[in-house]
Amino acid sequence: MKTESEPVLRLDQEVPGAFVYENEHPQLQVPFSVHIGERRMEGKSLSVTKACVSGLLAPAANWKRQPVILAFAFEGFVVSLFLEADIYKVGDDESADFELVFNEPTASHLAPLRYILNSHLAGDLVTMGRFMEYAGPTQVKAKAAKTERTFLNRLRDGVRGGLLVALSIGLVAVAANVVHQRLAFSYEARPVLIDQQGDTLRATAAGQITYADSNANVGDVVYSIGANTGSLLSVQMPCDCEIEPAPEFYEGATVLAGTPLVKLIAQDAALQASTQISYQGVARLLAGDQPELVFLDGRIVPVMLELADASEAPANADVVSADIRISDTEADRIALGETARLRFRRNFWPAPLEESAIN
Repeated sequence: MKTESEPVLRLDQEVPGAFVYENEHPQLQVPFSVHIGERRMEGKSLSVTKACVSGLLAPAANWKRQPVILAFAFEGFVVSLFLEADIYKVGDDESADFELVFNEPTASHLAPLRYILNSHLAGDLVTMGRFMEYAGPTQVKAKAAKTERTFLNRLRDGVRGGLLVALSIGLVAVAANVVHQRLAFSYEARPVLIDQQGDTLRATAAGQITYADSNANVGDVVYSIGANTGSLLSVQMPCDCEIEPAPEFYEGATVLAGTPLVKLIAQDAALQASTQISYQGVARLLAGDQPELVFLDGRIVPVMLELADASEAPANADVVSADIRISDTEADRIALGETARLRFRRNFWPAPLEESAIN
């Protein structure tokens, strides 16, 4: 057993190359602990080059380089520094003291370690019951004298508040309009072409058109068909009407019986249109939604729909044919040849409020 007068046994240690003298950095009594693997050791003194600790380590740990963690426990938080150190035993075999010589003293841990040591030297770190002391002002800062607001300041704040309220109201109105558009309206995908009512002349037999006159007058031959049977069939103009030829109406065209050739439109013929609507549109129509035509310039014209016989539609069809009826009062707002979109409008409130909301 060693006595108190005996010097502590120290092993010869190599001074790191970045430092001139071994004792250039003195050991400070800073509260800390060291974690080596699963072992926790109490710190005795510390410098930027080495640490003196006390604890239990395996015998094979002497002279062995190990990753270590320096932990500084403050009030409410812990600062941990990760580095590598060479482990040296101090004293006899029964001694629990060790020295940890840092392998790279100038590594990334140097800046926070130097800050902690300098704070300890300056008295910012204390060991009596707590680890950190308050170094701020000891008196409450006096409140600044309250200045009276000028008219311009009050006016500026009022304008700023008014703009904020107006912007909030605008955003709410835009959001409400978007929700109303999504819930109230449903548009069909197929466009609608405005046409006129008239009678369609069709081919009476299969064959080839030998004569075609789109400017025929009443009593003149409109077209002639050389039938496959060898007969020549001619059709006279039955009325003083405008002739609207079909794409197959030209000399030399081969047609089948029943092929549309020309449409006869009277001078006082009413406007009409037809389209195909989806089953969702049919459901909304049966639920009482109002069909409307929306034109390119924003005009909205209410119309009526007449659905075709469902038994005539193909079995795998996903649309239904419908004729669009336009009233005489609304026909004056529509020009022949215009295109529009068909939509269904759901009424959530009485008709007068609905009309005002649309306009």
